[in-house]
Amino acid sequence: MEKGKHSKENALIVVAIDFGTTYSGWAYSVRQEFKDNHTNIKTKGGWKTGEGQATDKTPTVVLFTPDDKFHSFGYEAESKYAELVDDNEATGWKYFKRFKMALFNDETSQSGNQHRNLATGKISKKQKLKDVNGNKLSSLMVVSECLKFLKKDFLKTLEEKVNFIEMKDIHWVVTVPAIWSDQAKQFMRLAANQAGIDDSHLSLAYEPEAAAIYCRDIMVQKKQDGEDTVMSSFDTGESFLVLDCGGGTVDITAYKIQEGNKLVELFPPTGGPWGGTEVDKQFQNLVEEIFGEDVWRGFEKSFMHDCLEFMRRFEGKKKNIGENNDDKMRIQFPRDLFDEYKTKTGVEFDLALGVKKVRDKLDFPIQKMKDLFEKPLNATADHVKELLGKSELDGLKTILMVGGFSDSALLYEKIKSSFPSLNVLRPHEAVLSVVKGAVIYGHTPEIIPERVCARTYGIACNIPFDPMKHPERLLGYYNDRAMCTDSFQTIVKKGETILLGNKSFESTFLPTRGSDTEATIDIYVSSDYNPLYTYGDSVTRLGSLLLRIPDTQKGKNRPINVRISFQGTEIVVTAVEEGTNNIVSETFDSL
Repeated sequence: MEKGKHSKENALIVVAIDFGTTYSGWAYSVRQEFKDNHTNIKTKGGWKTGEGQATDKTPTVVLFTPDDKFHSFGYEAESKYAELVDDNEATGWKYFKRFKMALFNDETSQSGNQHRNLATGKISKKQKLKDVNGNKLSSLMVVSECLKFLKKDFLKTLEEKVNFIEMKDIHWVVTVPAIWSDQAKQFMRLAANQAGIDDSHLSLAYEPEAAAIYCRDIMVQKKQDGEDTVMSSFDTGESFLVLDCGGGTVDITAYKIQEGNKLVELFPPTGGPWGGTEVDKQFQNLVEEIFGEDVWRGFEKSFMHDCLEFMRRFEGKKKNIGENNDDKMRIQFPRDLFDEYKTKTGVEFDLALGVKKVRDKLDFPIQKMKDLFEKPLNATADHVKELLGKSELDGLKTILMVGGFSDSALLYEKIKSSFPSLNVLRPHEAVLSVVKGAVIYGHTPEIIPERVCARTYGIACNIPFDPMKHPERLLGYYNDRAMCTDSFQTIVKKGETILLGNKSFESTFLPTRGSDTEATIDIYVSSDYNPLYTYGDSVTRLGSLLLRIPDTQKGKNRPINVRISFQGTEIVVTAVEEGTNNIVSETFDSL
């Protein structure tokens, strides 16, 4: 795209939308102000819960009416749906929560393994998403309405301050997990388009990468300002690990500082389903065990609004568990829950599993609360320990913890105690690191000059059949030659260094038949380093390019060069017939 007056490179404002698993929000900065201070980034300043509290982000929940019209998002959607349930008026309404990870499973439900291999997870434009009751809506519609709400919320806030900004003056940056597949990223781009964000003014940013950019910039800023801070600036050549600890997942990346404070990725992003929602799930299981399944399920069904407020109270206390030497934690419970217990059991609740009732509160032994964190904390520490054995991380001195779950005192202490020789740091407002870093990335995308390829890309080819190596079912004959079909011919291998926008990976192939007047180039991606065939659980077909090669005089001797280059977070595939002007190229459509 030509850099014109209204290109995203020259936009007056950069706005980042962080569409998270459990919480979402936005941030922005004005280009002129950004030049003076990279960290002068503004956020909403508090999303209201409805009970007088305010948080940095709002829950990623969305509510649709019985006729499939968008109703509300965030805290408003939570409260409205709880009210509908309490009044027995929720029939037909569709309520989606914590659905981001479920989007990219084969079965888009609220249950099951929500962290399958996202490198090759399949998704389509026609896919449907199940709400909490099993009702279905178009996944694309659900996500686009969420993005539309966040976009409108920002514009409404901006209008209160200035009235001369138009959509063409804004560069929008939407964050995505670094481990997501190419299809998932393109799905988010399409959802943003349907939310009214034009492709020419849209960028995608990797969440842990954005967090790393933010941490690097606040360190540089503090060094320049000369302020005393524990977050001292990195030196050129120094490397650091980023733990992006969110609600659904912990995503892990590592970077080295280059000249000019640019960030170079050291290995492909990795991680697992060890976020803060795992603690919530363990807590709900504990409460169910304390009161009994019948009591808890009945309470959830009959008093959803009370249940919602109760879980919000736990969320507020969760990050402080383990912060001091208290031997117990007191949490207020809804009185209706105790009434439900008495109705179902015939006795007053007093004591269960060491948890004692004090008026309308429960005293939990602190160890019982700490046990809720055991699974995600151990899994995170074990994975980091494994990563630190990589040669790429020799000499690493620092771990940066970002994301909302990083505010947990227990998680912070677990990482510090597991790696006593490393400097473990949490920036101020860790929960906003991703969205603020995405704003910085929108202003200065050149800050990431290269990445490590997270997947293997290649094309489907026919190669001479070898009965000692190839499955018989792949045997085919072309021009009377025995050929192995569905062979995966690698163009870019997982782990290779990608120079963004400056380096193409290229391989040359011949037409299948000398009489072919067109060549279909099928592009595949795999999570394996060296896939042999274009099928299997680790391989996904991204799509096809059709190249016209009308001159058949040279028969099969018409080499076709297939090039793959990386622009930002997405790939561009080009095919060209040597010695001709026959060429086809596009930002790859993998949906």
